[in-house]
Amino acid sequence: MRTSLLTASLTAVLACAGFAQAPSDAPPEMAASVAAARAYEAAYAKADVKALADFFTEDAEYTAEDGQRFNGRAQIEETLRAGLLARKGGKIAINVESVRVVAPDVLSEKGSTTVTSKAGEANTSLYSAVLVKKDGKWKVSQLVESPVPTLTPRERLEELAWLLGEWQDTDKTNDLSVRSQFVWARGGNFLSRSVTVKRGADVTLEGWEVIGWDPIDERIRSWTFDGEGGFAEGKWSKDGARWLVRETGVTPDGGRTSADNTYTKVSADRFTWESNNRTLDGDPQPSIGRIEINRVKGN
Repeated sequence: MRTSLLTASLTAVLACAGFAQAPSDAPPEMAASVAAARAYEAAYAKADVKALADFFTEDAEYTAEDGQRFNGRAQIEETLRAGLLARKGGKIAINVESVRVVAPDVLSEKGSTTVTSKAGEANTSLYSAVLVKKDGKWKVSQLVESPVPTLTPRERLEELAWLLGEWQDTDKTNDLSVRSQFVWARGGNFLSRSVTVKRGADVTLEGWEVIGWDPIDERIRSWTFDGEGGFAEGKWSKDGARWLVRETGVTPDGGRTSADNTYTKVSADRFTWESNNRTLDGDPQPSIGRIEINRVKGN
């Protein structure tokens, strides 16, 4: 039996007990819950079942993710004990999303928890809890857990949807221009990019890129092909407004390449691109400095 949401619901109880001072710029219920969540994460490793059970009312109701129901503190305590024993040495990370005052003696809390076992296996769930004040103490009256909705590949790629449209950068000194177009591929589960490089009016190189979600590695990947026969694969990771792409590839004549490419969103109509740590068959290659790329007007 998973215990992630049972334990997570206690954060609001701990918060209302006054474990932390609320920042002046945040609602006191939320600020206290977040601070208490950190304290509860530290206490989780102690597996003190009695202490956990005492935060529930005698007639508390708990509905597990699979629909199984537990009524009363005694049943909940046994569920906690079984779950904590099964995850001895595990850790819990709590994300409190909202705490709302329903009435003077009633709170509603929602959030998510991730329990990671000693072996590194992680389980994430959503929870909602109702807390009531009894004898001056906040206790959990109702707790309902639910699975995290499965996102479609398209939903995973929505963070890159700002790239949709046509973009261009120019090198007037060398009379070069690079024009890219990003569109949703048929079916909507991949982003497709076509690239045309011109010197003056002559096309010197064409390329194609497919960006998709890898459900095995749980990350965004890309596959790039150029008209001369070269290809590369990239692994994407987000860092604030930047996307870092670790790319490895093969040249048309069989050379092996690698590079760290960075896309930085500056605005809805502008981003920059640069390439560092470039190698060819293991030998260092010159970096490509930051290039500004602008959206083509009307796109």
